[in-house]
Amino acid sequence: MDKEIKVRIIDSVSNRESLVYLSEGENLLEALVRSGMATLNECGGIGICGKCVIRVIEGTLSTTPQDKEMFSESELSEGYRLACMAYPMTDCKVMLCTEINTGYKVVTETISNMVLSDEGYAIAIDIGTTTLAFALVNLSEGEIIERYSAVNPQRVYGSDVISRIKASNEGNLHRLSMLIRGELFTGFKSLLNKQRIELKTVKKIIISGNTTMIHLLMGYSCEGLGVYPFTPINTGIIYTFTDDLFATDIRVPIMILPGISVFVGGDITAGLLACGIDRAFKPCLFIDLGTNGEIALGNRERIMVTSTAAGPAFEGGNISSGVGSIPGAIYSVTIDEDNISYETIDDEPPLGLCGTGVIELVSELLKQEIIDTTGLLRDPYFDNGYKLAGINFSQKDIRELQMAKGAIRAGVEILINRFGISYEQLDRVYIAGGFGYHLNIDKAIHIGLLPNTLLNKTIAVGNTSLSGAILALGNNDILDRVEHLISFSEEIHLSNDEDFNDLFVRYMSFNS
Repeated sequence: MDKEIKVRIIDSVSNRESLVYLSEGENLLEALVRSGMATLNECGGIGICGKCVIRVIEGTLSTTPQDKEMFSESELSEGYRLACMAYPMTDCKVMLCTEINTGYKVVTETISNMVLSDEGYAIAIDIGTTTLAFALVNLSEGEIIERYSAVNPQRVYGSDVISRIKASNEGNLHRLSMLIRGELFTGFKSLLNKQRIELKTVKKIIISGNTTMIHLLMGYSCEGLGVYPFTPINTGIIYTFTDDLFATDIRVPIMILPGISVFVGGDITAGLLACGIDRAFKPCLFIDLGTNGEIALGNRERIMVTSTAAGPAFEGGNISSGVGSIPGAIYSVTIDEDNISYETIDDEPPLGLCGTGVIELVSELLKQEIIDTTGLLRDPYFDNGYKLAGINFSQKDIRELQMAKGAIRAGVEILINRFGISYEQLDRVYIAGGFGYHLNIDKAIHIGLLPNTLLNKTIAVGNTSLSGAILALGNNDILDRVEHLISFSEEIHLSNDEDFNDLFVRYMSFNS
């Protein structure tokens, strides 16, 4: 029988103490997740994001190369370690230094115009990789009467879909499925309780989400999602019921919106519907800057879609001082010579930079020539980074943003070329997602996310995945629109495009 190791866990916020039992050779982060004590884990447990910080209070934990990369000698001597690299060999006590913050500011603003349809109520849900957004709709009035949002609890297995797929394929599919189902049911109860409505009065529920999120919700195997030729179990319309997915005997029909492909899921289908691109006469560009980067270009006759490996930098991931959209996240930055000003969510003391803060800071550093067009920090900032409100922004952080924006811009360029038009011929550019809603368009274009010619054509449209789900609640022709949209959509695989790498490298710079 394996030796059982006791690890006492202290919550640094509540100061409560819990006990976790590990078998010899078990990873501490995995044990925390298994025990429901979630800690930040952006990279999926491979020791590069530096977010799952713990501090050894009693006992010992070996120092790993990843620990040495992340912490100074003094921090290591004080007991700081990464939970994902920790394999306790003896009983010990540790403190959780970072936790998932449930105060995320999730964008639930929408652009949908519902058609009055039915009596009763309905619920629309966007299952995002990072956050969840709900809307309770009065069908007879066509109005949203309650909203709810939450962090996707699956983030304990990593911030991106690749990490979730890996976790699922390593035996955690049931756990991932139960996490999301539990949080959705919590959302239902919150919406309905606030309005004193019973679940049995809800006529229908419509869900949108990317392909991986839907697979995990349904409990589908993700084996085919992470390896070529990338074969999903199902990307079509899914019909199910509340009593099939949740711990309830009340049977409400659920429809899950279909995706265009394994990489362009139902959240993008919903976004295209919400923006009306399937009915537009002139070509429009759609960019979703969530945890994943999806791009679509087209009109009522033809749509091209693609997905880019932009990484999580747009949402604060892989940034050393990066945080999500939580109270205290710096989201706006202005530098005027020696005068530096910034704004944080809810005006709370600064904790780090969210995605919009990263873009604004880089734009300002570029404007002040603190970085050059290659992204290089000038002296005296090169070695130690740029300090903002006690937060360090490093050369590596700038490179993370450059790679993210380079991938998006290269993907846009390839779709423009494949569609056979110029930027000037675009009628409208929609930037979607929670990130897009708070995005300063001027500063995004200043760093080269899009060309200057699109400045007056670009608008932020909020959570279009939720918008599309709401639209589907009250429109009887939605299935016809969905089928039509998917039928004339063509997916472009950037990995097969010989120009992508050259464009990616070119658009990493800030002079385009």
